[in-house]
Amino acid sequence: MFSKDYSIDIDYSILLKNKVPLLVQDNTWKQLFRNVNDKNLITCKEQLESLLKEQEFTNKDLRALKIKKKKLMDKILEISHQANSEKKNERLDILQECKQRLLEMNDELDELTFKTETLPKKIREANFQLLKATIKYAYKELRTKQKNLTSVTQEIESLKNELRGLIEQKHDYEESINLTYKFLHGILGSKEMERLDNNLL
Repeated sequence: MFSKDYSIDIDYSILLKNKVPLLVQDNTWKQLFRNVNDKNLITCKEQLESLLKEQEFTNKDLRALKIKKKKLMDKILEISHQANSEKKNERLDILQECKQRLLEMNDELDELTFKTETLPKKIREANFQLLKATIKYAYKELRTKQKNLTSVTQEIESLKNELRGLIEQKHDYEESINLTYKFLHGILGSKEMERLDNNLL
């Protein structure tokens, strides 16, 4: 078996090959490991949960910013039309402000898009680290539970043997009692047996 500080050496490709789920979202993992008091496992779990939240917020921000950009572009088109066709030169300053804001939005979109493209890899790596921490903790628990199981199994076998002995004693007593009653009943009869039972038992 493993030593106390054994290391876990698993090929990263196992994540893809076996389609390992996001552990913090897997019902069986949550049932077994969500509330364990293991520092390494807790750290890995929190790291993965943090990245998943970041991904959720990033996707939400990206969607919201795309909607804002579309509205801003519609506004730019409207102001451009007014400036060109209606000769409203005073709208040119607003148009310039909108174009500047559009450039800023494009930078924000680039940044958010980059995050959405790089976060999945970080999440897979964090999930892999959590898998390793889970395996390490699981084998430590398995060793303890297997040892306890052996002890309990031995105790059960001992109790079974003791129970067999008691059952044999019970059968012996029952057989002796029945044979004795049969003998006495044959000699004394039921009426005398009933009187003796009342007086002597």
